[in-house]
Amino acid sequence: MKDLEGTWISRDYVERLKASRSPSEAARKGGGVAIKIQREGPTYPILITNFQRAILQAVIDVQPDIKPKSYRLAIAKEDRPAISASELTYMRFRGERDAGGTFKTLSISEPNFAKGKFLTYERLAGGLENFVNATVIAGRYTDAEGKRYEFTEAGEAVLPDRKFQYEVSLDPKAAINCDLIESHREREQQGRERLGFRWKGEHLQLFKVVGSKAPYKCEAQPFAVLSQQ
Repeated sequence: MKDLEGTWISRDYVERLKASRSPSEAARKGGGVAIKIQREGPTYPILITNFQRAILQAVIDVQPDIKPKSYRLAIAKEDRPAISASELTYMRFRGERDAGGTFKTLSISEPNFAKGKFLTYERLAGGLENFVNATVIAGRYTDAEGKRYEFTEAGEAVLPDRKFQYEVSLDPKAAINCDLIESHREREQQGRERLGFRWKGEHLQLFKVVGSKAPYKCEAQPFAVLSQQ
């Protein structure tokens, strides 16, 4: 199981996200699936999400499948003694190790959101949030007046008048006409920050957000147009 630990994300979603720098556009063109396996004591929880819903279960065993270099994860709602075969579901995968003995990509048949279709997944070097931040918005910027803005890969937003811990919303239904960054739910639980953003060519547009609950809407005109430094 230690060979499978980490965060895996479907490659087609990664490619769309890098091309568009827009989570909502990447999802509309085909959705995406992320799978996180991380040991907690003696157990291996597995979290699977399509960025709208998430399923948390436990990996009970990893087993060889019928074909060479093919395997399957035996998964149950919880890891406890005396689990019967009828309580298990299986997630099949195929892969080959690199020269260092590590799986960098896997072909996974995820049964919930991918409906059992084999898709190629990449293992992220860091966490999902850092990857999304770096791909979509992280960088240093200035506006037309020379004011400085920064969105760090680690998730800190630094605006001319304030700073806060942020996360990029991956839910394509979170907003109608833009993408969102919001106060980080864990690191800034009382935060109320919410900004819309959209890329237009090489410029990052920031918008005020209208509404008290999803789906939110961005104002028609940006309050800042940023150039990356």
